[in-house]
Amino acid sequence: MIFDAPDAHCVRDSLKISRRVSPPSARLAARRFVAVSLSALTVLLAALAPAMARADCDPAGRDFANRVMTYTGQLGERNPLRLVLRPSFGGKLEGRYANASSLGDTYLTGKLENKSRLHLTEFDAGGMPRATFDGDFAANDEADRQRGVSSSCEVISGQWKDLRNGRSVPFELALASVQNGKLDHLYGVAGVDDDETVNRAATQFRKGVLDDRRDVVAQSIRYPLRVSLRGKTMMLRNPKSLLARYNEIFTDGYVRTIGAAVPRLMFARDQGVMLGNGAVWFDASGRVIALNRS
Repeated sequence: MIFDAPDAHCVRDSLKISRRVSPPSARLAARRFVAVSLSALTVLLAALAPAMARADCDPAGRDFANRVMTYTGQLGERNPLRLVLRPSFGGKLEGRYANASSLGDTYLTGKLENKSRLHLTEFDAGGMPRATFDGDFAANDEADRQRGVSSSCEVISGQWKDLRNGRSVPFELALASVQNGKLDHLYGVAGVDDDETVNRAATQFRKGVLDDRRDVVAQSIRYPLRVSLRGKTMMLRNPKSLLARYNEIFTDGYVRTIGAAVPRLMFARDQGVMLGNGAVWFDASGRVIALNRS
């Protein structure tokens, strides 16, 4: 049983009486007060609500001109993707993309409209349009989203569409690096003569890790190799020493990290070529020179 609060009926009665005896001037003032309050509340809510982040992507600017922009992310829910773009004048773009299972790169051309809308077309082996990427640039973090401002070309989200059957899949990509180089030769800065040499080696190493082919993994490494285990640095001098510590090095989490990386269109610098976000580094011949487990 629910009881009324003490004197609750008196409170309701007093409100009714107040409304009955209020003069017209008081009622008018009350309406004005409510109207002003609602207007102020509307302004406040509009200021606090997250705005649609506008992009300010200008790939022809000094930070991106004549350089390669690399994006990483997902196509759909479980398909890691890497996309490289090289801007030219007039908003025109050319690029390549690959996923984790790609045996080659897919060539793209397109354009950027109004510094915000991206349209890219991929082609089949016969040069016919096969699919499109249509997306928009957005702010990278919540602070930028609240301000509604994106200061550069951080994030692209949109739809990939197969022109043969009309199937569409969402994608979201984040800018991972901006570097010098050519679309068909990204690893020159690392002393690589042929990018495909490193791509094949990285693909083989990644597959060996995922398939638990320990012999393949052990033979992919350039020895001696330093690794960090439990806060201590250890020197691996040959395949036998790696195999003895294999389970400690290639933990489930580290294997997942390697599995989520795309072994093509990788970042390169003078120290080597990087798989994923620095999980593995390769030298110019495609041998593993670093295993970064953290």
